[in-house]
Amino acid sequence: MSGKAPLAPLVLAELLRVDPLARAAAVHLPDPARAVHEVVLAQTFDRLHRAAPHSLVVLHDDAATGGWALAAALHAGWERNVSAVVVPKTAMSASSAVLADRLGIALLATEDDPVDVALALAGQVSAPQAARAQRVAVCAERLAEQSSIRGVLGVLNSELAPVPVALLIGGALAAGRAAGAEERADATAVRVEINAAGHPWAELVASVPAKSAGAAGHVESLLRLARLPLLAVWAQTRMNSSAQAAQEQAAFGLLRRLATEPPASVTPAADVAVPSWTGELGWRVEGRNRAVWLSPLHGGTPAEELTQLVRAAWQRHRPDWPLIADSDGWLSWQNSPEDAEDDTAALRRALGTMTRTAASHGLVLGVGGAHPGVPGLMRSVTEARLAAHVARDGGPGSVQWFDQVGARAALAWLPRGQIAEVADLCLADLMGARDREALVDTVLAVLDCGGSLSQASARLGVHRNTVLSRVARAKELGLVFDDPARRLALHVLCYSLASLWVPGRV
Repeated sequence: MSGKAPLAPLVLAELLRVDPLARAAAVHLPDPARAVHEVVLAQTFDRLHRAAPHSLVVLHDDAATGGWALAAALHAGWERNVSAVVVPKTAMSASSAVLADRLGIALLATEDDPVDVALALAGQVSAPQAARAQRVAVCAERLAEQSSIRGVLGVLNSELAPVPVALLIGGALAAGRAAGAEERADATAVRVEINAAGHPWAELVASVPAKSAGAAGHVESLLRLARLPLLAVWAQTRMNSSAQAAQEQAAFGLLRRLATEPPASVTPAADVAVPSWTGELGWRVEGRNRAVWLSPLHGGTPAEELTQLVRAAWQRHRPDWPLIADSDGWLSWQNSPEDAEDDTAALRRALGTMTRTAASHGLVLGVGGAHPGVPGLMRSVTEARLAAHVARDGGPGSVQWFDQVGARAALAWLPRGQIAEVADLCLADLMGARDREALVDTVLAVLDCGGSLSQASARLGVHRNTVLSRVARAKELGLVFDDPARRLALHVLCYSLASLWVPGRV
């Protein structure tokens, strides 16, 4: 006996993508994943009543026209549990469409000769592998015509519907349908890795419903077929995006030099002439500007691939705002007329659409104040960057506004890692204790609350006596903060340690 698994039968969705049904109109299609086991050319009602379940019935003109013939044929098809009924367009009527909807039966209308349609479909159904090869060839042509990642994923989702397909880069959804990447008990995940320069770059994932599990091999074939077109459009996108990003970075650097950024304590002058080329770049800097800064949660220079993903997401959510890579993050800004009301609510809504994307990529956002002119933009950029550094304490997707930060912005620039290393030297006993995190958190709360044990216990959600015993134990292990000369240093040290120990923080 052969060890090969039987070929999965074609489903309606597959037949609808190649001729002759590609030219047909789907009047009603309740289940595109319905399997088709055989084709029946019904010239008489007697033949229709003998159709086997999962048949695709092609009605001849004589059986589809005249009086209630089509309605009777649909009822007979429903009783026989056929997969679909194909009828001549001349036989169609509004009442037939309504009846098909009520019966839940697929109804297709064609202008081609019924005999030719039946013969072509019979050949496809009897040789599913050949029919799928034809589909693959058509799909390959469509994929080669695409010039964007979205276009490639659009073709895949169109060809494989109702199977959803997603493109994941770094584990995050980059294009396609999110349902393709969802883990489901009633579906099989088909995954195809895409390598660029010998390294994993992305992954195509399709979620094949259990009832269509036999088509998983065909789904995988199409996903593999899409790898080269995806790499090609990705490379072209990177080239175009890199050129544009370099131009924008250079332009913003020039704008920053023109502004001669003033000290934060001085109200910036608004009389810097706006260069004409800002309009050519699509930038609006006249009036009032409020900057937004995006930054990786753990700092450092972002990878080029992450920059590409952030730019693509920003274009989806805020296509009218620029996005410029700058040092350890990306900046953008909201521009409004100087005499317009400060619409903070609108900005919050705009940023709300970005928080999910920011969280998936491990980013935080900072928002600066609204200031006039080019110097005001530069001041707002500095404020937004400070706010983003503070937002890191809130974890991925956090948003922090500079006007809510105040003097805490100074803490954003602390080299917490280096400060925490000092604890290993001057507080060795404390760092070796199993309950060191609770002790440091408690001392930090007491210092933040000005020495009040009651306020610290309320903040920590523990009894006052618990705070008292923890403070006593911390002092035994060397964390003595009663000396005013050492209190500030220990406060900063506890803050740095607590920031590093809390999950999601820097």
